[in-house]
Amino acid sequence: MTAVQSSVAVTLDTTGRRYAFRPAAVLGNGSLLATISARGEIERLFWPNVDHGQHLGELRLGLERDCTVSWLDEEPFTWEQSYANGSSVLSTVAHGAELTVEVVDLVTPREPVLARGVRCAPGCRLVVRAVPALDGDPRNVAGYVDPASGALVFYQRGVALAVTLVGVDATATLREGNGGAVTDDVVVHRAPVEGSISGSLDDDARALVLAAFGTTPAEAIARLARPAAVGFEVLSAERLAYDRESIALAEPAAESVPGLTELYGRSLLVLEQLTDRQTGAAIAAPEFDPDFTQSGGYGFVWPRDLGYLVLSFLAAGRGDLAAPALRWLAREQAPEGLWLQRYWTDGSLGPSWGLHQLDETGMVIFAYEAAWRALGDAALDRELWPSARAAGDFLCDFLDPDTGLPLPSIDLWEQSDGQHSYSAAATYGGLVAGAAMAKRHEPALEAKYRAAAERVRAGIEAHLWSEEHGRYLRSRWVGRSDELGEELPAIFERRLRYPTRAVRSVDREDARVDSSLLGLSWPFRAVEPGSPRMQATLAAVQRELQLPDGGVLRHEGDDYAGGNAWLLTTLWLGLAQRQAGDEAGLRRTIEYTLARQTPLGLLPEQVTRTGEPAWVVPLGWSHAMLVLAARPELALVRDGATLLS
Repeated sequence: MTAVQSSVAVTLDTTGRRYAFRPAAVLGNGSLLATISARGEIERLFWPNVDHGQHLGELRLGLERDCTVSWLDEEPFTWEQSYANGSSVLSTVAHGAELTVEVVDLVTPREPVLARGVRCAPGCRLVVRAVPALDGDPRNVAGYVDPASGALVFYQRGVALAVTLVGVDATATLREGNGGAVTDDVVVHRAPVEGSISGSLDDDARALVLAAFGTTPAEAIARLARPAAVGFEVLSAERLAYDRESIALAEPAAESVPGLTELYGRSLLVLEQLTDRQTGAAIAAPEFDPDFTQSGGYGFVWPRDLGYLVLSFLAAGRGDLAAPALRWLAREQAPEGLWLQRYWTDGSLGPSWGLHQLDETGMVIFAYEAAWRALGDAALDRELWPSARAAGDFLCDFLDPDTGLPLPSIDLWEQSDGQHSYSAAATYGGLVAGAAMAKRHEPALEAKYRAAAERVRAGIEAHLWSEEHGRYLRSRWVGRSDELGEELPAIFERRLRYPTRAVRSVDREDARVDSSLLGLSWPFRAVEPGSPRMQATLAAVQRELQLPDGGVLRHEGDDYAGGNAWLLTTLWLGLAQRQAGDEAGLRRTIEYTLARQTPLGLLPEQVTRTGEPAWVVPLGWSHAMLVLAARPELALVRDGATLLS
């Protein structure tokens, strides 16, 4: 992920009303994903998959009095927000000088419908302003007012959005880009197209705004019918019941830290909302930077991130979420047996700045075996074995014959090409897991994978341990884009058709302390947690990367988004400490995380020194690590290398 300035943490978008890169809330059902600002403004609507098809320019609410519209997301209103009873029903209360308005938002559990219940004192006229950007593009969008329902309907090839106002006598109007005049017609097509619906609030009843998606206008309109008929109270009750059941399906948090139960439940809901119901894959975060102006984008599936989410699903007892994710991974494997950097949820290759990161392949096989040990699902295990075998064979062939280490690839943080300790640990973990699977399915391969794993382990000890530094190194033979380093060794002769980056010279080592060194022990156990070398490395991470407040930096010299502490690295330290017998260390990292969740219980990627979100919100990997910290250790992580005995 490319470097950005620390100022992005407080950058407002073009509206001036909200942070450009971090929503306050997320709502979704695995098909429709919505992000909402701290002022209750709908920011983005993704459909029919959680990773693409952002269709919204604006969907704003205002109150009209004396021919003047006061938009609920503008000052002088002030706002307070909360989720209802730990659910995904969001309340935003806008306080004005003379009136208070409550907006309650939810996404229905099964239909691609956003419902907004609006309640305020009578005497006002509610105004709904809808500006579509179907598939992220306001061009080629047409619209009309549906004669039967009075709904605004916007459509483009393959996607339609219908917006209606229920509970009031509503009037719909349209504008188009031919000068912006309100048209007396009910059909428009010149971009930019926008519409509004308004109606008087005659009593204290709740008005209901519905926005529904479909592949055609008729389908979108039809999806308004049931929610409009049952009303907001029923819709809210349905969402509350769905969320309660979703949390109840999981095993409870096992750590007794005040406030953890609530954040654990929120994490489960967030992870489910980031998971695409159709495919089983989960994105890293709701996309907030689609033009890649400040990052490489986050609305994609990284096999590594998905592997950690699978571990969290397994730890939480949510095999129903883990199994579809594992099947997605098996489907989207490259022919050579590896997984590439990132994908769309439909399996298409995503934009990349280094097509392969070897640790992702090791992590996937590790997740396969973790699923067997957690679920004991023989049918799923048989289904995954061909994929595991292809990945195991690939990893065996991708080892340096001289050192036993994996050949160069991009590191975990996507910064440099080389031979990295974390990549080696993940390769070891994948090969050990592959050997365990081979023992069940194709015993002749067990010894091959076991021997390759031991070669990697020996290579780590011989070539990545530094007597000079008294700890493991981050990397060796690190690629440079210039010619100021040493001549390339033979290991950089490419054997894959998937390029990483141009490497013109190399440095012999990268000796910076890096939190990913924790991966040598947790979760892969390439190095025993209690060994003197691992203990020295763990101590170096604490000494060099842990801030006085307890947060953990990624690595020395990190400047991404300002170079802040990451929640996932902080929890990673706690998990490594628990693995080494330090339960108090884990508790401290959980307490740190609890203190730095957003007001609505979302976990960012990074936090500033003052505890504010510094970048992406919510990050799935952060929530996954919280779930793993809240639950007992997975059997595969606990047993490590002994699983082959």
